[in-house]
Amino acid sequence: MRIWVQVFSSRARNPNFHAALEEHLRSIVSPGVQIEVHGTRKGGLGEQFRFFQAIDTPDIIENILKCREAKGDGRYDAFVSLNSTDPALVEAREILDIPVLGFLETTALVSCMMGRSFALITPNPKFALSYAQKIQLYGLSDRLASIEAMDVPHLPDYRQAFIDPAAHARVMTEFDSAARRAVAAGAEVIIPCGSHAVLQARRGLREIDGALIIDGLGILLKMAETAVGIQQFMGTFVSRKMLYQTPGAVVREKAKLDYGIDLS
Repeated sequence: MRIWVQVFSSRARNPNFHAALEEHLRSIVSPGVQIEVHGTRKGGLGEQFRFFQAIDTPDIIENILKCREAKGDGRYDAFVSLNSTDPALVEAREILDIPVLGFLETTALVSCMMGRSFALITPNPKFALSYAQKIQLYGLSDRLASIEAMDVPHLPDYRQAFIDPAAHARVMTEFDSAARRAVAAGAEVIIPCGSHAVLQARRGLREIDGALIIDGLGILLKMAETAVGIQQFMGTFVSRKMLYQTPGAVVREKAKLDYGIDLS
């Protein structure tokens, strides 16, 4: 099984994050499962701003097409977006014939099986609106206890936390404070959303004030493995009725002529 893992972060800009993420994911997946982590060209500067999300999302669209074009032994069995705002999730499901899973949607749904309510821990307050809107889109607002923000306004500040113990301790202290606020707001399950999810997962803290802290990264990969198995006996993992309807033959032919994109 081969899984394409997509992140906003640029490998060139954030090599320590990519290394830590890959090491953690490989410790989670089942034997024989291969993962490939792909970033964007410049991402990781400020995805809390819709402006930078919009700039970096075309790289993700391009990678979705690369994943689709892979054939034979190089074919991927699932596409996983580890970006916690789930960019281009619908777009990927429209054109990929393999399971497509997004971090926020998957972890929120799994959290609903683990507890009555969940909370999100974000890097900074600016991110909160994006998450709240996505949770509403997924129909899970009634299960959301709160969205608590850490004080990391500049996302590249996370880079030091992967190599500097003092910086790591500061980020984890910020996370713990936000998590305790979430528990006070009624959360039974805590979802770390952002680069700190890797730091938190690697330190192994699974509970705070009685609430479960999930490893959303590991859960997402395990759910991807499960989705591949479901597709094998169902024949598909996505409904083509409406939202994830695939472009028809006429549109595909026009896309080849007008966009230079082969969706056949």
